[in-house]
Amino acid sequence: MLTKQFKCFTHTALATALLLGLSQNVLSHTRLEIPVGVEGVRITNNVVISHGCGDGTFVTKSSVVFPDGVDSIVKVNGTVATDTIDAHVVNWGNLFQKVLDPSVFKAEDEKTDDSGNVVGFYVKDGKMPDHYASYLKFRAGAVLFEPTSCASSVKIVLAIADICKPTTIAGFAEGKLNLWTPAVGSDYDGPGLHGFDSPATYTVTRDLAKNPLPGSCSATGDTVDLIPSAAQINRDLPIKNMKGVQIWPKP
Repeated sequence: MLTKQFKCFTHTALATALLLGLSQNVLSHTRLEIPVGVEGVRITNNVVISHGCGDGTFVTKSSVVFPDGVDSIVKVNGTVATDTIDAHVVNWGNLFQKVLDPSVFKAEDEKTDDSGNVVGFYVKDGKMPDHYASYLKFRAGAVLFEPTSCASSVKIVLAIADICKPTTIAGFAEGKLNLWTPAVGSDYDGPGLHGFDSPATYTVTRDLAKNPLPGSCSATGDTVDLIPSAAQINRDLPIKNMKGVQIWPKP
């Protein structure tokens, strides 16, 4: 009986993930192949670059940032909170890892903070035509909810830049890059550009059977958003080569 229930749950969860994935990718935005996850489950995922920067353009580089949780913006039920992510997740930090794949972009590397935690990655030396799609593979670790938190889900907001023609920040324009970043006041908000304030997200839901909500919580619990700060995006979205020289944006 348990086996049948588990299979049913697995199939339902997979179907839900696929439907949500289709709903995100049908808009031809840069999104995650699997936009939802379950507490305690590690998955292999992909950033899906759905198109270039316009007719005749090629995506040659892409940069991805995950919220580091240190100075990130935390929202509870849509309102900015004074909480840190540690109030809701017990193991935040180094939950993401790039999976090596040189099939389209020949060079790639992870971005790490001072403690060695992966806070993003980049790919470069590629040539993805505008009418194609590319997958950037990474591993998403198992998120564990703080038992005393009322959080029923955590939405992890990413910042992503798809670059067709490297420019300075002042040279950002349609046809040169697409910015899929949250509008938090960073140099990479991209007002007026394709993708403005439309970041990819990964939402992890609490396993209520193994980690039930405390009795003091509402029946539905709280929704928590974790968003990279302007300071982190400014620091981590640029691409530097192996020698530490910034190659995008141009100085």
